[in-house]
Amino acid sequence: MTIKNTVYSLHQRLKDLTNPPIKLTHVYELVAAAFGFNSYASLKSVAILTNLDDPTKANQDLILQRSSLLGYQAFPAGELVATLEEEGLGTLTFSELAIKLRENDHFVDDDLDQLIAAETNAWAIYCLALYYEDSSDDDQVGSDYWYNQMQAGRQLGGIEKAWALEYKEQQANGNRYENYLRKAASLGCDLALLDLAEQFDESTFFEGDYRNVAADPMSIAEIAQNLGRNKDQHRWLTVAAESGNIEAMRELIEDFDSKDLVRCWTWIYLSQLLGKDLTKDRHYAIHENGSDYDDDVGGPMYVDGIYGISLDPLYKEQETLAKLAAEAIFKKL
Repeated sequence: MTIKNTVYSLHQRLKDLTNPPIKLTHVYELVAAAFGFNSYASLKSVAILTNLDDPTKANQDLILQRSSLLGYQAFPAGELVATLEEEGLGTLTFSELAIKLRENDHFVDDDLDQLIAAETNAWAIYCLALYYEDSSDDDQVGSDYWYNQMQAGRQLGGIEKAWALEYKEQQANGNRYENYLRKAASLGCDLALLDLAEQFDESTFFEGDYRNVAADPMSIAEIAQNLGRNKDQHRWLTVAAESGNIEAMRELIEDFDSKDLVRCWTWIYLSQLLGKDLTKDRHYAIHENGSDYDDDVGGPMYVDGIYGISLDPLYKEQETLAKLAAEAIFKKL
């Protein structure tokens, strides 16, 4: 059921229970109140209404407060709460939706309609970019050959025309993706700026002071590396290491912090606190194709893995400093 249909159904259930009979516009206002918004307009400016597996519980007290202001006495707030729970209706901010979409969640038509209605919000625009990226990022559909033939004026029919039109639509979606992405980036959406860096080799993201980005810091470090930005790669590897990423710690020791022995030992001690000691060899059996060896499958066995890191020892005072630094990072995890 679409959101409009859900609200319409709510309206039908509630209007016979209210005095005076509730208006449809007021149902929207009370649904917004149920999820903590001052008005439906304020909800639409930052979030969407959508069906969720585990939505936030509707607030009955806020519903009663709003219904009283709207002129309804003895409003059946419990009925509204029960129906919202039954339908699994809840809210997602545009930034929350964007993160879900980056994790390969999928759009529904209702989501798209609500985003289009909020095109002044940077995160809503970014969500639209993700929608068109998904539409243009599939394996190529259609045929560029038949598209070019159509553009040259050749009259096509049947499957050739279908291929040409499919290709045209995919290219159009690619253009929409880039346009929405650039618009979201211009309005300050950090993930849009990051995607511009990854997809179009633009470095604006790294020229800003973005810290709490909802993206894997190792991935950001890799993007920085691809752009030849060594200082930014170092910074984001450090963020990843401080978040507990063992591979980031190894890379810092081997490539970036190698001249700072105390810093290198800090990463070693942190890896030990995490139960993944970087000084230990880690080897394991694999099949010829690189998968973990399975005794039930049998066949030739090969060895893969990595050797432990060996560092010069620290003086006692330095060792204390490195351990304290590692413990401080560990406590923040």
